[in-house]
Amino acid sequence: MSKYIINAEALIKYSNPTKGTNGWIQPKLSTRQIEVFKKHVTRNLKLEWPLPEREKKLNPERTSKLTGWERNLVPRQKKIQESIANMPKLIAEKLKASIEKKKKESDNIFTSFIPNYLPLGPYGNNDSPKVMALRKIAKKEKELKKEKLIALASAKAPKKNKTK
Repeated sequence: MSKYIINAEALIKYSNPTKGTNGWIQPKLSTRQIEVFKKHVTRNLKLEWPLPEREKKLNPERTSKLTGWERNLVPRQKKIQESIANMPKLIAEKLKASIEKKKKESDNIFTSFIPNYLPLGPYGNNDSPKVMALRKIAKKEKELKKEKLIALASAKAPKKNKTK
């Protein structure tokens, strides 16, 4: 027979919070202190612990929360597809608006201040036929260059075959 007696009722009393007149009062012994005491009693004093083991609650498994990027993937893809479908319309409206703006700016600059304004001036072109021909060729080359750039930008790059 051992000389130590552990009072289970006192352990329960001091390990649980109590309701006071002004609210809840914290327990006298914290869970950590009780666990340290339990370890001392079972290991060093070789006594049985008087309180039953607490049942651990198992949390039910739930689906993964995923990341914000993964949760918003479907609505984002839908929004992107709608935007791509509306893109030609938006581009056409933007171009039309910019052309109208340029027309208004160019019209308002000179025509409002100078009466009987002629856009290219009252004088004819004094360039020689050779210079005029060279200008036409340069203009055509410039347009072809623009068309090639647009075609390259819109065409998909060909896939390269990797050989070992």
